[in-house]
Amino acid sequence: MFKRLRLLTLLHAILLSMVISAAPSNEKQLTLVFAGNMPDIGINTYGSYADLAGLLEKVRTAGTPTIFTFVGGSLGPSPLSSLDRGSHIIDILNTLEPDLMTLNKREFSFFEDELTLRSYEAAFPIVSSNLYDPLINNNLEGILSSLIVEKDNIKVGFISILDEEVVEEYLLKRIKVFEPRKIIGQLNAELRQKGAELVVLVYTKERDYYQTLLSDKQIDFALRLSSTGDSSNSPLNKVYAISYQEPFKLLQISWKSSNQEKNLSIQTSSIDYADLPNEHTTSTLVDEYNQRLTRLLNQKIGFFGNALNTSRNLVRSQEMPFGNFITDSLRHYAQTDIALINGGFIRGNKSYTKGGIISRSDIMTELPFRTHLNVVTLTGNQIRQLLEKSVSEVELAKGRFLQVSGLSFTYSIKQPAGERVTSILVNGSKLNSQQVYSVATSDYLARGGDGYDTFNKAVKQEDNTQKTPLISDIVIHVIQQQKTIFPMLESRIKRMPE
Repeated sequence: MFKRLRLLTLLHAILLSMVISAAPSNEKQLTLVFAGNMPDIGINTYGSYADLAGLLEKVRTAGTPTIFTFVGGSLGPSPLSSLDRGSHIIDILNTLEPDLMTLNKREFSFFEDELTLRSYEAAFPIVSSNLYDPLINNNLEGILSSLIVEKDNIKVGFISILDEEVVEEYLLKRIKVFEPRKIIGQLNAELRQKGAELVVLVYTKERDYYQTLLSDKQIDFALRLSSTGDSSNSPLNKVYAISYQEPFKLLQISWKSSNQEKNLSIQTSSIDYADLPNEHTTSTLVDEYNQRLTRLLNQKIGFFGNALNTSRNLVRSQEMPFGNFITDSLRHYAQTDIALINGGFIRGNKSYTKGGIISRSDIMTELPFRTHLNVVTLTGNQIRQLLEKSVSEVELAKGRFLQVSGLSFTYSIKQPAGERVTSILVNGSKLNSQQVYSVATSDYLARGGDGYDTFNKAVKQEDNTQKTPLISDIVIHVIQQQKTIFPMLESRIKRMPE
């Protein structure tokens, strides 16, 4: 009798342990890979599309549900996108199989209709939440306003916010971009109602109420594409960033599904690039595109007579030798008093050594936009307005900062925006506010790009014979003529001590 009781007790303990072990855990886990700001497929250092393909292959076979979010900033500009309007990026992404792509300003490099064409080529959904096209009284054709991604019974909702500045910076004439606060609230409620356990906000521009949404747990966490190069994370605020210096990140996410508080935990895992597998399909496709680009643009056109740096932050905040060379080339070609280009027009973000070979590919990397020369006439007063606009947000390294030829000016950031320029000389003489000057610039600026409304009041020089040349072609021609170039600093832009 005693032995039988012991046996029953043992069997009960075994069955109880089996029931406990079989009971479903309320902890859920998710791996999220997010990447973006990758317009140049020729990058051979860390952060390439081949690296991204290897990372995705590794995490997708690890057993944890995985979501891959591509946060845009990549359809342009680049040497190859100037030829195919970003179609090759969609082709490469199709091999990587994103769960979704979100839009950034660069996706509008070739305007609305081209973006719609790219959405038709994509084998994945593209999301932008505050975009509106009056032609169809809805989001831009081919673009979703929100999305739920479901993996292994885990539902994650995505809201993606586009910067309103895209309309001004890219001269978009049709679409509207709405202030997103109300939209985020509406979409968040809809996604929760549809069963989203987590809601993710994707954005670039910081807004003060984003942190309120995160701290109040209306939004679970945020993905940010940084335009400044800052990819630091804010784990306490649940904001995780990438930049052009660090174009993708890996997040390990866990939470309690039956707990109202969730106890959400997000860890950023370091990426061992040396340990990533070589994913053949993507690597081969990228190599094929790079070889095609090399065949098209590998022509040697000259040499660098001195070292050059086209760092993104520098070209948008101070006089640069290469900026001087470009504007000098335009002024001499057009035979104008002045030449101006915006720093955001120069995109290489590279360093070149003294004596190094200059290829056509180098110039197309630096000047990837297919932008044409325009000649306009402006009064001295209008030129002052342009220079004030140039330095109005110089602390933020905005692309509107002007590189100049034929003039020099001094400014002070101690003064408020609009009153910073203290002196201006045109070809050595003091600017005459009433005098009319001829100005060579890009058709982008001449149409009022980057917020330069003053150009809309300029008198355009008419040329009824043929279309003006591409600025990149003018620069290439000058290099071919000079054979070795020596761009220098010439104190054209002076910032007064703070």
